[in-house]
Amino acid sequence: ARTNPKKFGYNPSFPASSPYVTAVGATMGPESGTEEIACTSDAGGVITTGGGFSTKFTAPSYQAAAVKAYFNGLPKAQQPVAGYVATGRGYPDVSMAGFNYEVVVGGKTYQVSGTSASAPVIAAFVSLVNANRLAAGKGPLGFINPAIYQNGAAITIDVTKGENNCAASKVCCDQGFYAAAGWDPLTGFGSINFKNFNAIFSKL
Repeated sequence: ARTNPKKFGYNPSFPASSPYVTAVGATMGPESGTEEIACTSDAGGVITTGGGFSTKFTAPSYQAAAVKAYFNGLPKAQQPVAGYVATGRGYPDVSMAGFNYEVVVGGKTYQVSGTSASAPVIAAFVSLVNANRLAAGKGPLGFINPAIYQNGAAITIDVTKGENNCAASKVCCDQGFYAAAGWDPLTGFGSINFKNFNAIFSKL
C-alpha cells in the first residue's frame, strides 16, 4: 500500500490510538534552524508523523472540546476525506522533534528519525518533572492526559504546518490530516515547552 495510492486508507496505529497512553507525534525544522513543522516524508523528513482517530476507542471527554475546535477551524479545502471515525480517540496528544537524531552504533554515527525518537524525549521530560515533585515531597504525576488537555496551549509550542497524507515512500494519497492552530491529529497541541511544562506540572 505504501507504493500504491489506490490502496491507501486510514489505519489508526496501536497503542498510540489508545486513550490510556500519551501519544507523541514527530516534528522537524529546529534541528536545521528552520520553522518547526510536522515531520513528513514529502518535506524531507524520512518518515511521516502518524495521527488520526481510533476505530476502537471513543474520544475521552477531556479531549472533546479540542477535537471539535480542530474540525470547526479547518477551511473547506483542508477537510479530510471520508473514511475516518470522527468520534474516535484523537491522537497524538503532543509532539517533539523526531528528525535526524544522531545515534552511535558500533562506534559509527547514524541519523535516525521517527516517533520512536520523539516519544522517549517526552518520557524524559515527565521523569524530570517527577524528580522535582518527589524532591518537593509530592507524588509522581501518574496519567497526564487530562492535565495536558487542560493546559495544552500553555505547555506547548504550536505547530500549524504539515499534512500526514504521504507514506515514508513519499507516495501521497487523499487520506490524511492537516496541522492547524491548537490541537490537531498530526502534532497534538504541538511540541512540549519544557520550561512551562515543568513549571505547571510540578505544581499540580
